[in-house]
Amino acid sequence: MKIFETLAPLVLLILLGCGLARIRFLGGQFINDLNKLAFWVVLPSMIFVNASHASAPAGRAVSVWLVLLGGTLLICGAGYAAAWFLRLPRASHGTMAQAAFRGNAAFIGLPVMAFSLPAGSPVMPLAVVVMTAMMATYNILAVLVLQGGRGSIRELAFSVATNPLLMAGILGLLWGGLSLPMPTFVDRTLLLLSGAAVPISLLCIGGFLALHPISGRAGAVLVAATLKVGVLPALVFVGATLAGLDPSEMKIALIFSACPTAAASYTMAARMGGDQQIASGAVAASTLFSGPVLALALWLTR
Repeated sequence: MKIFETLAPLVLLILLGCGLARIRFLGGQFINDLNKLAFWVVLPSMIFVNASHASAPAGRAVSVWLVLLGGTLLICGAGYAAAWFLRLPRASHGTMAQAAFRGNAAFIGLPVMAFSLPAGSPVMPLAVVVMTAMMATYNILAVLVLQGGRGSIRELAFSVATNPLLMAGILGLLWGGLSLPMPTFVDRTLLLLSGAAVPISLLCIGGFLALHPISGRAGAVLVAATLKVGVLPALVFVGATLAGLDPSEMKIALIFSACPTAAASYTMAARMGGDQQIASGAVAASTLFSGPVLALALWLTR
């Protein structure tokens, strides 16, 4: 029952965003603007607040990140192998790999963590630290695969430095690590913005699904979605078990690995000449498939 109560509100908000976009109550431009608000303002506020209060030993975050990194690299290779097996054009190989490994940790993972934990749980700041490390990993690896392994240092640095979610996490960790004072009015403003992060993020996901339905390359889309929300969580579960992660660390690893393909993978594929059909289709399909897998992740770490 607790698992249902955790996931049902999130699913309903995604469906609400999808429905409102379908009936054009929320137009395409408004959904895009709402996505910018989530990406540049409310989610960075939530991440900064949690990162600035992170007090867990750094070794715990590193252990979880290493498990996720191992699974990410393996599934990236599997994405390339699948693209070759499906005889996709060479330009589509990087898109396939990115769709298989790049999870929506910010828009889906953090809301699931927030709803599954009691208020004030120390696990949430730890999750934000891990997510910050994974955001850097995703950005760097995405540039490499979409550029065919030829991404320049400048492109990699630009991808990292212009990601507000990543920068919010880094700044929050620095702020908390240096024990810098936070003016009360600023702290309250960030808390108010943080409270809007979950509903706005989920409405954006729903709107994206309405605006980018699955169309074309059905086989590749299905394989990418299966790799992302089926095979990757299984790999991470095995890795987390072998690494001896405790239940809270296992929860973070499994939830982040079970997140659907990030909408950012479509944005990057479009910007860098990748296969937009596979990218958008993988976001939609993996989002539809991720519910049962996230429920299983919550059950295994209850």
